[in-house]
Amino acid sequence: MGKLRDPTIAALLANCLMNRTVLVLLGLFSAGLSPATFALASPIQPIDPNIPAYRQAEDLVLTADGQFLLTANRGTGSISIIDRKRQEVVSEWKAGRSIVHLTVLPGNRLLALDGTANEAILLGQTDSQLTELDRCPLPYSPVRAALSPDASQIVVSCLWPRKLVSLSLAGDKLTNKRELILPFAPREVLFEPSGESLLAADNFGGTIAVVDTETFTLRHQREFPAHNIRAMVLSQDGKRLLLAHQMLNSLAVTNTNDIHWGLLMSNDLRWVDVARVLSPEEDFYGEGFMHPIGEPNKGGGDPTDIAVIDEDEAIVVMGGTDQAGIGKHESYGLFRTKVGKYPTAVVVSPEKDLAYIANGFDDSISLVDVKTAKTVGKFAIGALREPTQKERGEQLFHNAKLSMEGWMSCHSCHTDGHTTGQASDNFGDNSYGAPKRIISLLGKADTAPFGWLGVSSTLAAQAHKSVEQTMHGPDLSEEDAEALSAYMASLPLPPPIDQLQETRDLAAIAHGRQIFLRNNCIKCHAPPTYTSPELYDVGMEDKEHNREFNPPSLRGIGHRKTFFHDASATSLRDVFEIEGHQLAEDLSDDQLDDLIKFLRSL
Repeated sequence: MGKLRDPTIAALLANCLMNRTVLVLLGLFSAGLSPATFALASPIQPIDPNIPAYRQAEDLVLTADGQFLLTANRGTGSISIIDRKRQEVVSEWKAGRSIVHLTVLPGNRLLALDGTANEAILLGQTDSQLTELDRCPLPYSPVRAALSPDASQIVVSCLWPRKLVSLSLAGDKLTNKRELILPFAPREVLFEPSGESLLAADNFGGTIAVVDTETFTLRHQREFPAHNIRAMVLSQDGKRLLLAHQMLNSLAVTNTNDIHWGLLMSNDLRWVDVARVLSPEEDFYGEGFMHPIGEPNKGGGDPTDIAVIDEDEAIVVMGGTDQAGIGKHESYGLFRTKVGKYPTAVVVSPEKDLAYIANGFDDSISLVDVKTAKTVGKFAIGALREPTQKERGEQLFHNAKLSMEGWMSCHSCHTDGHTTGQASDNFGDNSYGAPKRIISLLGKADTAPFGWLGVSSTLAAQAHKSVEQTMHGPDLSEEDAEALSAYMASLPLPPPIDQLQETRDLAAIAHGRQIFLRNNCIKCHAPPTYTSPELYDVGMEDKEHNREFNPPSLRGIGHRKTFFHDASATSLRDVFEIEGHQLAEDLSDDQLDDLIKFLRSL
């Protein structure tokens, strides 16, 4: 990889934490920012990109002048600055604990999201140098940010609290103005061209919320069959919305036929009319088009990002198969090329000749010739260390090449280790014909056995079963099974939903807990894991006439949107009011409210 070009600059950067005036000497006033700004600014820490690390680039942006590429490095909490023409790293800056997203702002500034420290970080940039201007605390798990067309508003999506946050930027000061709780966990956010509405996409399902940006209220929701919406961008004229997502067919079976023809899991690049999305009365699909990313023998699993090339052409990257594909609107098929390991983000050069792709699992940038759709280069963003067992497990978890023809990865159904909430007819219960709800893997390490019928005693055994029988992939080595197990065992539960949404009612929770105990719910859902290792007949039967099931843990239940083995209940209230699930007494509305509040506190 390229080293820092000027050792004198490198030395100055290394000492900038000791002497804030060095920032001025390095010409930061040329950024057009006021002297008062830099009197208040704090330097962030430069680090040596030649020291081996595991950066895991999560996002990639191009500066307004087209000179530099910047990567958001999730693994190291750093930002790498790359000279685009030279194709070399010119500096790397430690900005936080886990930088997951970057937004280019006017005035040579940048907004970085720290997904672990839960902060928005405002940065000034001059050439290869960054300086910290402000930090603003955010709710738990910020993942994406969007800038309004007039640059007056920044909206941040926060995954687990199901929140959108509106930030104001006055001078170089960030302020949290308003928050909005959505009915789902948002990820991608995007202003439509007028700036009057914001689109927010469900991280796990196929819902898009339309938000009034002036009142910061929910106007309506549009739903379509999709999950894992990992990219949402506007066409060049702003009239079409491009979405990259997957689509699981719960009526299909995880056999070789349904996988091969894309009947079970499809990977899609969808073009829809923005005006139709904004109007709840309009047909969502009208004047739309869907590019199947996958085709028989070439699944194209887990699309991760899109960049628009021109009015009718776009490039999509497929994280699960280490590929990029270029396609035209209303032209079926993609021209594919192999890139680095797990591409996460893509941008197109101002000249429209090259696409730059950040590869999250090998710390590199791939270059794709837009006209030929061929990979023409690759360079490192830093020295790369060997991954740990858990990190290898994460790579395997996102690897669609572990499935037949590359149609899906573990992440395809267990999004971010959680669940899409859908039902899948797989061999996890040793039979076909009885689709089961996909179970969240978060906090599962101490809840053996695994699967609805408790067929796997360890996570490694479940990994073998999933890869070899559900995904019809290759025989999994014991080393890989243990790596997958280590990763899955490390997946933490997010804090309870009521805590994150600041709606916790301690008195109601205490009363709900008494109802939980009085109805002997602990027979199946015993604290502290709120599950048990046995199988129980709870008065329900699947389509293969199984009546005994292993109870899933109730921890984190507030973050789920479907319940029971067949996903037949879509709210906790439905579990009791419609299904009458295992209650020994009739509950008043107030008692049921308190029981639900207790469950949401777990």
